[in-house]
Amino acid sequence: MEMILQPPEWTDRAPVKISAAREIMASPDKIFTALADHESWPQWFSQLTKIERFGELDEGIGSQRRAFINKVEIDEEFIEWEPGTVWGFTVTAVRGVPSMIESMSERVSIQQLSADRCRVTYLMALGPRRGSAWLFDKVLRKVLAKKLSDALAGLDHYLHPTKQQ
Repeated sequence: MEMILQPPEWTDRAPVKISAAREIMASPDKIFTALADHESWPQWFSQLTKIERFGELDEGIGSQRRAFINKVEIDEEFIEWEPGTVWGFTVTAVRGVPSMIESMSERVSIQQLSADRCRVTYLMALGPRRGSAWLFDKVLRKVLAKKLSDALAGLDHYLHPTKQQ
């Protein structure tokens, strides 16, 4: 199913926004390098089974990747890419499941707090299909917030494999 593509500023004004934040002991560049290593995501974002890049660009604005969550395929195109600062995409297509959303984007922001400590914020922005907004507010908001929080904990562990969680 094709999605409505959104520009970066839509992420801040989307009808449904879900976020999680975590302080991570790492430099902004180290965190961004992990985000830009698409194939490593299933190691720390447990919902993902595989990530593949496709298209002409390997990285940066306009580059594309395909995320797999079991048999669901999600095509993403990067609309924000500032090393050490922000990384974000808009979803271009979803296959393998009927979608309750018509637009989706995600952004990871990195705020440097000290030389080796950052606040990492993961924001998921959704445009639900008509009549399904209630489902996000009543049911899915907490579930998705927990998934994002778990992903940031996984990223922290990925960057510090010997650290106790």
